[in-house]
Amino acid sequence: MDEHFDLVSDVNAKKLAWNFKVFVIRVWTTPNKFNVNEIGSIEMVLQDKQGGRIYATIPRSLAKKYISVILEFHMYTMSNFIVVDNMTKKKNGVSRWVLVFSHRTRVEHIENPTFPLEAFRFRNLAEMHTVEKVEDLELFDIIGEIVGKEDPRELVTSKGIETKRLVVIVEDLEKNRLSCTLFGETVDQILPHLDEDRLEPLIVILQYFKATRWNGKTSVQSHFELSKVHVNPELKEVMSFKKSLMSGSESTSVRISHQSTQSSWVGTDELNNGTAIVKTIEQVLKSVEEGPTWIAGTIVSINAGKDDWFYKACRRCPKKVETPIGNRYECAKCGHTHGCAALRYKVEVMVFDGTGSITLLLWDRETNQLCGKTAEKIVEEDDAKEDEYPKSLDNMMDRMVLFKINVKSGNIKHYDQIYTVMKVCDDEETVAKNKPQQMDVSTSMNITENRGSNTLEMSGHVVNLKNDNDPQLTVDSMEDCVESLKYKTPAKRIAGSLKYGSVVDEECQLSTNRFTRKGGKKLKSQTSEADN
Repeated sequence: MDEHFDLVSDVNAKKLAWNFKVFVIRVWTTPNKFNVNEIGSIEMVLQDKQGGRIYATIPRSLAKKYISVILEFHMYTMSNFIVVDNMTKKKNGVSRWVLVFSHRTRVEHIENPTFPLEAFRFRNLAEMHTVEKVEDLELFDIIGEIVGKEDPRELVTSKGIETKRLVVIVEDLEKNRLSCTLFGETVDQILPHLDEDRLEPLIVILQYFKATRWNGKTSVQSHFELSKVHVNPELKEVMSFKKSLMSGSESTSVRISHQSTQSSWVGTDELNNGTAIVKTIEQVLKSVEEGPTWIAGTIVSINAGKDDWFYKACRRCPKKVETPIGNRYECAKCGHTHGCAALRYKVEVMVFDGTGSITLLLWDRETNQLCGKTAEKIVEEDDAKEDEYPKSLDNMMDRMVLFKINVKSGNIKHYDQIYTVMKVCDDEETVAKNKPQQMDVSTSMNITENRGSNTLEMSGHVVNLKNDNDPQLTVDSMEDCVESLKYKTPAKRIAGSLKYGSVVDEECQLSTNRFTRKGGKKLKSQTSEADN
């Protein structure tokens, strides 16, 4: 008599003696939160003969027992679990119920599977471009050929965790293409295979990815540790795809194009094809939606001193390094050792667009583009005095630029006032074409600096300072205007009556929204007396 096995669709928390025959569709480990070098748990996705799937987890106390026993795409009989109700599917993206292994759980490997493995649930790329609504946590699989890639980038999450980001272009058999963003370990899984000179097609399966839509454009991205990139030519799905792809005449051209040219990463294509919406700074500051967006503005201040506009970095990756012995370092990220650290930009600037001001953080690539020089070159030519930054950084000043910035939760909740720049575009034609209509093009503000007298001169009418019809720039309106800007050297003063200083707030962050008046009140009272 055949043994009876339960279906995962019947799982509930009312019993413990569950008995399943399942394939392991996905398995991975998570680190111990107290020691990242130790395994914290083993996570799995199980699938039964009817295609039902359920999430399972093995706690740290049992991880060593099963780490080499449970393998991906293998069949097992598993029995005796503790069932936990997550109340929702959103927590893991797979199932509401979670099977938790205990010391009573029994696992046996099945050498000869009794039903076929159907591990993937592919989505059609063409349908993804036309679907009306993208469910946040509808996870699916994609198969296709990698036909393009960008350069990988180092990122730091809002929780301070360092990770990687890589964008690749996937194409299906009907020549439909889709942008795919990989994070974390998925970058490491595919990076060794992205040879620009390869003539053989690189067929990949992106497992457990999620769709996102921004400005009417659909793309996909990995979803934490659950996602995986399969680069395995022996998988039956890959073999079938490759057979159909190569059924025509074989191509001798390079299969993967490099998408990290300047026109790509500065966003020119994205702006010119109409997929990007450029907002005003005022709209961004009031936004309650996380994610990337474009703004147009002029850099009016560089918030830097003599040595705080760059950092020492590994020469193999962008990781910050310490150099306790001369300039020699050992990178904690990639282990690379060198006699001299690289210098990379990290510059905080203030941008103004006529509707408001915003603080942006520019990293190495974007600053290099706007300055026209590398950080190392500027240090070699350093002509700065005292605590001032080098004059070469002024190449970025007073130019209208399009910035693609990342709006984070901290920005929306107003405890992080600095927005990170993802891309820049300084092409004059593209900037003029995409500048928001809400920006008052007749408004002008000319800021000139006289290093000898330390004065700030402002000309033109400033929108919304008092009212649209008032041609006179009063003391209060000037204060409001200067308060929206951050002068590039905090120690410098606005001559006459206004002083613009920097104050360190309770969180030890440099805050520039402090306006100090010494002669302002006196001047204002004198003006009032004169009016009377």
